[in-house]
Amino acid sequence: MRSSTSSSSSIRHWGVACFFCALVAVAVCVGTELHWRSLGYESGIIDSKLLWAEQRDQVDARGSRTPLVILGASRIEFSVDMDVLEDALPGYRPVMLAINGHYPLAVLRDLAEDEDFNGVVLCDIDARGLSAHYFDMQQPYVDYHRKQWTPSWRVHRRALDLWQSTAVIANPDFGLLPTLLRWSGGRADPWKSHIRFHRDRSADIDFQRVDTAAATQAFVDGFKRRLQSDPPPSPEQWLAGLAEVGKWVAQIKGRGGEVVFYDTPTSGKLREYADEAFPPSLYWDRLSATIHAPALRYTEISALENIPLADGSHLDFRNKHEYTHALIDALVDRGWVQR
Repeated sequence: MRSSTSSSSSIRHWGVACFFCALVAVAVCVGTELHWRSLGYESGIIDSKLLWAEQRDQVDARGSRTPLVILGASRIEFSVDMDVLEDALPGYRPVMLAINGHYPLAVLRDLAEDEDFNGVVLCDIDARGLSAHYFDMQQPYVDYHRKQWTPSWRVHRRALDLWQSTAVIANPDFGLLPTLLRWSGGRADPWKSHIRFHRDRSADIDFQRVDTAAATQAFVDGFKRRLQSDPPPSPEQWLAGLAEVGKWVAQIKGRGGEVVFYDTPTSGKLREYADEAFPPSLYWDRLSATIHAPALRYTEISALENIPLADGSHLDFRNKHEYTHALIDALVDRGWVQR
């Protein structure tokens, strides 16, 4: 029979072994973190459906401030300075629900069906995005929030927020398997992103780290390809499709809310091709009368005329402050929000 002295000695040995294993693990993590930081890598939030769902919860959060929900795609997600919105419009609670590369009408529909929502929606969209063909682009995010977002996932996402904002190695690109795959392909280091997300899902683009000429051409080429694969509907078809959008707007306005449609700036060939495919006089200019909601196009905001779009579609983060103030002024001047 083993003595209690022998048993306690064994426990101590295991305790010491576990302590040193933990110490080695921490040392490896710290060393790896310092290595990547020495090569110029930074910690950063990784956008995901979980992060979107976390912000979607903020729409219905109780409080005295009116929700100001920002819908759209990358143009507004990467352009609006959320801190400026907070400071300039203290009566509102800004919530960023824009999704890179996806038109937003599925989320507008979700807000219309949310009986608790009576806030203001700023919907970044162009005439093409208002085509019925694109109504469901963001529906997977809505479905995730409705069907899979649980209290345990909320806790998990909050822990990820802290971990990702603190450590470079929180990014899966620095994991063992991705590293081995890079090595097998002859590339040692992960790609350094020029986009940095924040916990509120707004994001900054640093165009000093981008080949802007190549990025501009890529946007133009991509737009031309999409026009070929999905030709514009006729103005009559386009207007007919807006009837459904009008119902969603009416639901929100019926609860005391407001929806403002906003066509964000583009420039160069991208702007030329977009206006050629969807002439404003036949499409955008007919929006307000059809769905009975305010519509604002960037060409109506004189303060935006000289703000550069590095790739014809997006702002460098250094211009976000000026852009956001110009947008706020335009909304306030028209009485759609109040300071």
